[in-house]
Amino acid sequence: MPATPEQVRQVIENYVRAWASGDKALLLSLFAEDAVWSDPVGTPPFVGHAGIAAFWDFAHADTSRQLSPKVNRIIACANEGLLDFVMQVRIPAQNQGLDLHLVDRFVINEQGRIQTAQAYWDESCASCPPGMQFFVPNIDEAYKK
Repeated sequence: MPATPEQVRQVIENYVRAWASGDKALLLSLFAEDAVWSDPVGTPPFVGHAGIAAFWDFAHADTSRQLSPKVNRIIACANEGLLDFVMQVRIPAQNQGLDLHLVDRFVINEQGRIQTAQAYWDESCASCPPGMQFFVPNIDEAYKK
């Protein structure tokens, strides 16, 4: 049976919770073993738990980096959902920051796991928090093995 909007909303809320709390195990548990995640759409996707774990490890490579998702809206229709949010990235010791406004699209499979995740953002979605230096992560590092 296809996932319901209520199930989709719960998965997205847990996705946000995983990022907010730094819980890699929770994040991975939300994805199907063969899930595909494009972040952003148009770049090489992260495939399966190994690919998704590599993206997580890239985002958390610097232990002083703080990641705080600030949700604007969650929309759930049928077995799909949208997450409109700002990922606030802070590196206090270096007075660096990034506010990245994203819209993530999720397709939830019949087992209640994320089958497809697509992040929509471009350069116009990135801004520097007031009083901080602009932090620009090198996404190429996420693809290094």
